[in-house]
Amino acid sequence: MLTTQQEARCPGFCDCTFPSCTDVNDHNGPITNLVKCICGEDSGNGLQWKWHHSEESDVQIDGRDIIFHPIYSQGTAIVRGDQLLEADKVHFWEMRVITALAGTDVMFGIGTDGVNLEQFKFHFVSALGTNAQSWGYSYNGRTQHCGEQLPYGQKFSQGCLVGIFLDRMRGHLEFYLNRRSLGVAYTNIPTNPNTKIYPMVCSTAAKSVIRLINSTSQVATLQLRAFQTLTKHPQRLEELRNMPGLKGILRSYWFLAPPVRYSRRSKEHELDLGDEAVLSSSKRLGRKQKYKDPDDEDTDDLYANAHKIPLRRNDSGDEEYTTSVHEFCDEFFHYLL
Repeated sequence: MLTTQQEARCPGFCDCTFPSCTDVNDHNGPITNLVKCICGEDSGNGLQWKWHHSEESDVQIDGRDIIFHPIYSQGTAIVRGDQLLEADKVHFWEMRVITALAGTDVMFGIGTDGVNLEQFKFHFVSALGTNAQSWGYSYNGRTQHCGEQLPYGQKFSQGCLVGIFLDRMRGHLEFYLNRRSLGVAYTNIPTNPNTKIYPMVCSTAAKSVIRLINSTSQVATLQLRAFQTLTKHPQRLEELRNMPGLKGILRSYWFLAPPVRYSRRSKEHELDLGDEAVLSSSKRLGRKQKYKDPDDEDTDDLYANAHKIPLRRNDSGDEEYTTSVHEFCDEFFHYLL
């Protein structure tokens, strides 16, 4: 019988075979050899950065994989990316959890160059977010910054995909779980280009493995912002997917409308296309208000105010969005200009 904690945990993204704890402990070779990918996610959409290797850290870097504490754990290991996340861009990266997670904490997030990667080498702590220099999302479903932990999403473990969307132009940090947005977690990320920020992961769990699946950075253009707003209207977006001239744009910004969960085993947990986008506005607003200061509201933010695009009335007198994709785009870009 499943425990309450297991029932609350998010199911894996796909039906690939992952190693059990016994398999991991008994295996003498690379743990990643035990993973048999059948969903194709391991091929990814390209990597624009990789993990930074440090001789002082208790980790092994094997291509896209981080093997934390390969023999036994005596504290917390922190790993960062090998490239800065530039201030004039938006950044998205995804990581797959290869092994079962346990112990004090396993966290995903970002940190500045002020983070001491060896600070907790002999201490079991939730390392990301212990101070103002980092922001973290725990496998226990909580976010942390400046030592304050807040409830945020489901608990998760082996087989899940954790995505991170960092908008350095706006200073927003958002996490995804199995390609579902959990909402904006923080709006206080430094936008100053002199502040150096890196992707980071930390773990206290022995022989825990995290794999980098995708990493991309895009200049925050008007085109990106327009597409970002269209993702809030999944029916319109699906029509755009069938327009040959826009397929290149869709591929470039795939992370703003990622594919739905692959797993056939957990199909009953899925919602329809764009489930996050079609949540009622009150639910989305309620989720974000927990982490956002009302004084920070930007009335000129086109992305936040895209819902104000004019509606029209149908023959029955009810308001509705324009039914033509072309009319929708015309109205939207008229609003932008």
